Amino acid sequence: MAGFQRDGVSQRRFPALDPEPPPPPWWRRLLVPVCVLAGVAVVVTAVRWLPSVFAGAPGRPAAAGRPGHPQAAGPAVRAGGRVVFVTRSGELALANADGSHLARASSLGAVGNALGASPDNHYLSLLNGQVISVHPGPELASYPAKVQLSSLTTVALPDPFADHERAVVMLRDYGDPTYSNSNPISVVSIATGRSVSLGTGDQVAGDPAAEGVFASLSAPPRVSAAVLTGHPDARVVLRDAGRPQAVLATAGALSHAVGLARSLPVSLAVYPAPSGAEVAVTVRPAAGGSDGGLVILSRSGRIITTLRARGGTGPALGVPVWSVSGRALAYLSASTSGAPALSVWSGGGRVSASPLPSSAGRYGTCVWSPDGRSVLCPAGSGSEWVVAPAGGGPPAVARGLGFPVAWLP
Repeated sequence: MAGFQRDGVSQRRFPALDPEPPPPPWWRRLLVPVCVLAGVAVVVTAVRWLPSVFAGAPGRPAAAGRPGHPQAAGPAVRAGGRVVFVTRSGELALANADGSHLARASSLGAVGNALGASPDNHYLSLLNGQVISVHPGPELASYPAKVQLSSLTTVALPDPFADHERAVVMLRDYGDPTYSNSNPISVVSIATGRSVSLGTGDQVAGDPAAEGVFASLSAPPRVSAAVLTGHPDARVVLRDAGRPQAVLATAGALSHAVGLARSLPVSLAVYPAPSGAEVAVTVRPAAGGSDGGLVILSRSGRIITTLRARGGTGPALGVPVWSVSGRALAYLSASTSGAPALSVWSGGGRVSASPLPSSAGRYGTCVWSPDGRSVLCPAGSGSEWVVAPAGGGPPAVARGLGFPVAWLP
């Protein structure tokens, strides 16, 4: 019989007539079972220890369970492109969607945490109206805009761009709703600095298709049970330079659409689609609360769909975000049990939902991937990035680096 190697020495079977060898020492008889037990202990330790190590590593999914309660790791973040975000120190930076390959735009300095992106993500606008361009590569650089900067004005966040990204919308008094009845709206050309006045308004967004704005207009404050309910809104309008104002919907009609009383004072906010053909309007009680919902209107004011806040896929009345193509709208929602979820409405009327980790904390404004297949939502003050598939399904969780502003190819 062929021999085998043990400790470098060739061993062969004893001949049949060889005398029986003396018994091995007692410690040698225990060597094999001890080694087996040690090997089992190593395997068990590795199985319990390795997931917690990889959960906190860059580019790996983080555990979604409560601290001290091991959970199976979720899917890895596989979406491509580069995410533009604001760091906790207020600087712009880029990274992959899994948090890897960080690159800071240090030449721009601190920009603050309030920025608006153009519909195609080619430009960013700072709070004071300064414009940043995104070059192929991508790189971030200050754009030589002619917008006059002033300490009394601010851009209309989160959608400040108008007229096919040729203009930005500026508001006086920092856009404070307290001053909405005297808050002038201006559309300013990025190339020339020419300004067109468009009256006053409450919450305002640029009209992507023309030199104008979508806006909610305030109604006189009401007194209910001897309590001033604030500045409720009266209607949603479309104002374009050189054209008469178009009333898209009244507050009463929008309230009725989401199941609220027509007479209830409400707060309205507008979020136009990238083409300007539709506008999403959030409707919530002016006095606060979780009731209300989201109504999508056409440019002429026709109701396309209504999503009530109550229900399995109702909006949580955060900031709804349109895909780059404008064919889908994502919004934070809640399941019937109250657990957070990301819901996506598509033009065909279909709504898909992805459950979000409750342990991640409060979620911020989300951004769409360039291909429209994924949505990234920051959580826990930007310390985690949760990437959900637009078609529904389990999300992936990665280390977060800040607050996303745009997602580039």
